[in-house]
Amino acid sequence: MKEKYIFEDLVEIVEKLRSEDGCPWDIEQTHQSIKHSIIEEGYELIEELDNCNWEKAADESGDLLLQVVFHARIGQENGEYNIDDVINAVCKKLIHRHPHVFGDVSVQNSEEVLRNWNRIKREERSQKTVAQDMAEVSKYLPALMRAEKIQGKAQRDGYVFSEPVLVAENISQLISIMLSNTDAEVAEKYIGKMLFDIVSMSEKMGVNAETALAKHIESFIQEYSKHEG
Repeated sequence: MKEKYIFEDLVEIVEKLRSEDGCPWDIEQTHQSIKHSIIEEGYELIEELDNCNWEKAADESGDLLLQVVFHARIGQENGEYNIDDVINAVCKKLIHRHPHVFGDVSVQNSEEVLRNWNRIKREERSQKTVAQDMAEVSKYLPALMRAEKIQGKAQRDGYVFSEPVLVAENISQLISIMLSNTDAEVAEKYIGKMLFDIVSMSEKMGVNAETALAKHIESFIQEYSKHEG
């Protein structure tokens, strides 16, 4: 055991784990078998960041980094990509999307930085419309989070969502319509619409819908423990 390890050590350790005389479990893993660990480790890191537990945050960051290195190792073995490709891609992206730092573009504030970032990203992806940009927001994101990102893109393009009072009135009408119809497909449609509207209402009130729901779930668990007691 070393007293201090560096990034290259992690790459070598993962290579050793995947070698013939490595770990049987690690050797068996594929992109598909461990892909969901990325999500789990990401959320565990978020939890420690919210808790301001920096020692645990460093530990969870390592777990998340391991996922990146592990997939890169599998990719290298399959002839798909390797860790150098990962580093090269992100470095090029950061330099290209920060022309105000690495180029001669001038910006006045962070809002202008974000506009340039989104414009450059769309150019990289050959996206000619905002709808194309929306369609490429990962479908694997939690639905509330994906709705928020898509609504943000619409707003930056000039789309105006209704004020909270109007949203509340519309939701009330949708509930009345939904309750008067027992068809499951109709209910799904209206519930989806209401949740989407709640996300826009939350944004206008300075609230993150995903965070709000997560906090309420924790509150419910605490209340339920009192109910059981």
